[in-house]
Amino acid sequence: APPRATSLVAVQIPSYGGDTQFVDVRQAYDDLDVDLKNRIKNLRSLHVHGSSRSPRSFAKLSPEAAALIPRTIQPVVIRHPGSGRPALYLNTGRMEGIEGMALDDGFQLIEQLYLHATQAKYEYRHQWRVGDLVIWDNRSVMHQANADYDPREYRYLYRIMIAGSPIEPAFT
Repeated sequence: APPRATSLVAVQIPSYGGDTQFVDVRQAYDDLDVDLKNRIKNLRSLHVHGSSRSPRSFAKLSPEAAALIPRTIQPVVIRHPGSGRPALYLNTGRMEGIEGMALDDGFQLIEQLYLHATQAKYEYRHQWRVGDLVIWDNRSVMHQANADYDPREYRYLYRIMIAGSPIEPAFT
């Protein structure tokens, strides 16, 4: 289950870069055309430690450590437990296809939804200053840290996550 909320506090930041981007996956869902909403409303995706097509690299795990991380099936469209609003549930680093679809077709759909959801009109980009505190709802917002800073500098933030409940599909 995704955390109910996550908070970050900036302790040390690089001289440039290292922003965090947030996108509103509720509004991104709302703005999909009706045909695409109908196509995805009951789809489920396989989530793994590191997708074979992830744009990010993940730490290599020993077979023992990998066995501790469950592979899960999650709805592509979830219902927010508080507001009831549907939202896209995407993670290109973790999604390993769509249940019932050929692998390439599933990845193509994931990419289409991701490109839609990450348009600038859905984004807030936070440029960190020491002492900044940002809190967000993981069931409504997708985020990404940018590693576009000098690797000799540090981007050090404290993170606190509040446990969430299992996500539910928006439609049954």
